[in-house]
Amino acid sequence: MSMLKLITFDLDNTLWPVDEVIRHAEKTCSDWIAANHPDAAAALSAERVRAVRTALLKEKPEYLDNLTALRQDAMSRAFTDHGFQQKQARRIAMDAFKVFHEARNQVSFFPGAREVLEQLADSYTLGALTNGNADLKMIGIADLFAFHHSAETIGKRKPAPDMFAAALSSAGVHAHQAVHVGDHPLEDVHAAREHGMHSVWANLINLPWPVELDRPRHHIHNLHELPDLVPLFDD
Repeated sequence: MSMLKLITFDLDNTLWPVDEVIRHAEKTCSDWIAANHPDAAAALSAERVRAVRTALLKEKPEYLDNLTALRQDAMSRAFTDHGFQQKQARRIAMDAFKVFHEARNQVSFFPGAREVLEQLADSYTLGALTNGNADLKMIGIADLFAFHHSAETIGKRKPAPDMFAAALSSAGVHAHQAVHVGDHPLEDVHAAREHGMHSVWANLINLPWPVELDRPRHHIHNLHELPDLVPLFDD
């Protein structure tokens, strides 16, 4: 009988590269504001947005656990600082975020991502664990996952143990029966190990491993490698 029951995946930079997605979503959002609310466009210069985000995070560090609220509130604050009434600023910000979020979920998978997920879903429970705000239904792969936990739904971002504990609870398994696959050395690999889970470093964008952390026992550079690696965790 297989010992491994659950495979959890980070999303951004694990199943798809995210930097270009966010740049495109931000430009789409800015273009929409310029076209629909040209008087508000000047409030969202890159410098202004950075200043507002920095101020909000200083006031409330918990924003890092809810990137949706951070982006929405940053836009609202930028608009009110620019002279808009609070109610109007909030309405524009919420409409603009819908545009951003739709574009944010137009991703291009790493090679083999969908095929590997479909293959693994036949034998294991799959879960998604992310600090971001990707929407698996909008992306089109929600049917492959038994659950999707995020920093927003759990209230704590990785590397805090909360999301990993929620995953084990959702799947009804013990930590040694689960493996987490992710790109971030601290938030994914090290955090999963600290919670007693197996871990795989998905280094698909060729980043160096930080010297202060113990190197991972298992790593991949292409998702096609994962199905052959997973049986090792059944020993």
